[in-house]
Amino acid sequence: MRLQKQVSRVVGDSEYVKWVVVVPTSEIEKLGWMEGQELESSVERNKLVIKPQKKSPSKPQKMTYNEFRDSIAKVLRSSPKGLSWTEIKEELDLPQKVPNNLWVRTMETDLGLLRALDQSSGKTIWRLKS
Repeated sequence: MRLQKQVSRVVGDSEYVKWVVVVPTSEIEKLGWMEGQELESSVERNKLVIKPQKKSPSKPQKMTYNEFRDSIAKVLRSSPKGLSWTEIKEELDLPQKVPNNLWVRTMETDLGLLRALDQSSGKTIWRLKS
């Protein structure tokens, strides 16, 4: 683990810095933390304590692309026949009515996402390449 000092900006004769703690990937995975997750810190008995920020029930958390991609991949792997967007949305309890088009296109490359119209139901079915 390493502490790094980074210059944030220089205004006139004043230099403003921020401090970055580099944490090994293995420890982040053990904690179950995700990129973009809000954290809070405190100093207790001369030690820095970092923990996930308590979620506000009134304000829903925005999902990152990586979180969205991973959750879609997980649900589609458990349903090899595929699912419609409505079924995916309900399964994952997603707040958005429609998926982000850019994210969907990116998942076609990242995950091998396939979307095809089911003639019998008229729904677009999402599945992953085998």
